[in-house]
Amino acid sequence: DTGDVSDYQAWMWKRHAGLDVTTWIGIGGSNRPLPHSLGRVPEMIWVKRGDESSNWVVYHKGLNDGTNPYNYHLHLDLDSAEDTDNMWGNTALPTSTHFNVGSDALVNANGTHTKYLAFLFSSVSGISKVGYYDGSNSAQTITTGFQPRFLIVKSVTDTEPWIVLDTTLGWGSGNDNYLQIHNADAQSSWDYGAPTSTGFSLPVSAAVNYGSRKYIYYAHA
Repeated sequence: DTGDVSDYQAWMWKRHAGLDVTTWIGIGGSNRPLPHSLGRVPEMIWVKRGDESSNWVVYHKGLNDGTNPYNYHLHLDLDSAEDTDNMWGNTALPTSTHFNVGSDALVNANGTHTKYLAFLFSSVSGISKVGYYDGSNSAQTITTGFQPRFLIVKSVTDTEPWIVLDTTLGWGSGNDNYLQIHNADAQSSWDYGAPTSTGFSLPVSAAVNYGSRKYIYYAHA
């Protein structure tokens, strides 16, 4: 029925081994542990303050090239590089039962109506992969262990867009339709590589694969 054709697309996850959702009220303080039900260590966390217009905050295990990533963060709604602020308590990695938030108002402001929402992601063998890699001045292939249908990539060392690729949008050989998380622009087209049976290939591109740069990603089958 062509009457149901839409210019909108949505991606939905079920709370299970690779995703959990949790909420809390801010109370302030420099290091606050919060429980979660993921059942494994979160490798990527998205946090949004719900009572005002503010930035999304992102934790990823690949920040700072995987060394003390809890001292760093990104913003999901900005194309900026990783930065340091006390978002995650600056003390310890998340565990299979808890993750920490720090004193920043974007994650833990003191106030009876300061509400927060978090999405927690982890890798699941054959289904999803939270990973990171070094950029190269040559094309390269990243191994996930499965053929992905959905991919998010972000350079953490430079100001570059959050690239979203999806086989439904046309991710494959040749130019790919892609979206950018940090803005409301319509889809654009560029050759960002293709899925493989065990991962994804990348051309030389500042946004996804460039020498001396570091990148994080989330892939899903």
